[in-house]
Amino acid sequence: MYCPNCKQEYDGKFCPECGTKLFEKPSASGVSLNLGDANAISGGLHVSDSHDVHNIQNTSNTTIDNRSSVDNSHTVNNSTVYEAQKTKAEIQQENENLFLKAVQERLSDGVLEQRELAELNVMAAQLNITPQRVMQMIDLVRRSTIAMKGGQGTEFLAQQLLEEVFNAVNSNQVDIIQRRLPQLEQMARTTPDANIQFYFHMLQASLKPESAAIAFLNARTDNYWQLFWVHIAYVKLGQDNNATVLLPRMGGFGAPQGDLALLMAIDNLAEYRRDGQKEYNLIQMQEKLMQAHELGLSEPLSALWYAVKEAMLDEQNPEEWFRFYVEQTLKELCPVKAPAMPKMPPQMPNMEVPPVPKFNAQNVNLAQMQGFNPLQAAQQMGLGMAGGIDNIGTGIQTKPDEMVPPPFPTNNVSAPPPVNVSPENTGCQEQNQTIQE
Repeated sequence: MYCPNCKQEYDGKFCPECGTKLFEKPSASGVSLNLGDANAISGGLHVSDSHDVHNIQNTSNTTIDNRSSVDNSHTVNNSTVYEAQKTKAEIQQENENLFLKAVQERLSDGVLEQRELAELNVMAAQLNITPQRVMQMIDLVRRSTIAMKGGQGTEFLAQQLLEEVFNAVNSNQVDIIQRRLPQLEQMARTTPDANIQFYFHMLQASLKPESAAIAFLNARTDNYWQLFWVHIAYVKLGQDNNATVLLPRMGGFGAPQGDLALLMAIDNLAEYRRDGQKEYNLIQMQEKLMQAHELGLSEPLSALWYAVKEAMLDEQNPEEWFRFYVEQTLKELCPVKAPAMPKMPPQMPNMEVPPVPKFNAQNVNLAQMQGFNPLQAAQQMGLGMAGGIDNIGTGIQTKPDEMVPPPFPTNNVSAPPPVNVSPENTGCQEQNQTIQE
């Protein structure tokens, strides 16, 4: 064993001359740790390069055997911090702290140039930091820098936007909320303000639960209000298992116990509606609501508490200030309402229907008809007549055996004169001919 004070080797644990604790004599003058070779350390000192050894002055006096006092004012190195004794996790933490400091220096002006990003990537490779972790740390520093340099203009804009969204939620004006949601999302990305985070994640989970779940999966850091509202988004989507695993992560934020009890009441409400309205779920839901009230809720969640209480009923009649939470946030957990029947038009007064006029053939005056009249033409041609035309008017019909045969032609009828056709009159000339009877 080696005494660092007397520079001599002795047996035992302490130096018999000065009382200093003895150490194993190093094999080289430089004692240090190679940070990248933690696996090569096996209970002793790792000698690799010329790192400095940290020595501490020990100026206390030590009394040995109550007989004499020994002056220990000499320089000793028994309190030397050997890098070899550090764990792999401690080394990784030191490397990330060095990298984080480098990122803060390069983002002090709020802009990260390509050259600076390349330098950070080289440094991350040397410190064994993964690319995913690099992007998380850069994003964290960027958000912190933007928040610190927000200025009064950003604060005023956020305040005005919050006031408008708050009024729209309290009056259940969904159209205004949907128009302001993109602005609120952009604001939530650049400021850590708790009110901005609450209303953005609440509105996203209420109106777009699928987008809320996707945003949570792509998030690089945990956000309390994002965890709270994405739990409700998973419940709305029917993914109860994904919602349940988020509760322990919320406990890490030191969240009020009433917030967790309220989420458990919502879980029981979902099971109550989907599993046939079991009495057990109804009792559990009521108990969790009472616990949330007794243990204390976050201030913005009071409207949600009243909405859950209203959603327990088969017929809801919420007040205006929490109607949005009932009709939008908990819409999938409320009983399905039957579609409203369309209003019937007012009935016409009973009126007597006039009689339908009957057709009478004797009332038809054929003389008033215009154009071709087939009846008159048939009468003029002598078709369909039996006996004489006079019998039609009187309504007397002649029997077939009493029909009068037509008269024979008399000798008074002469043939028409022949037409003279000459070569000069070969054209289509009209000649008037007189037929003499």
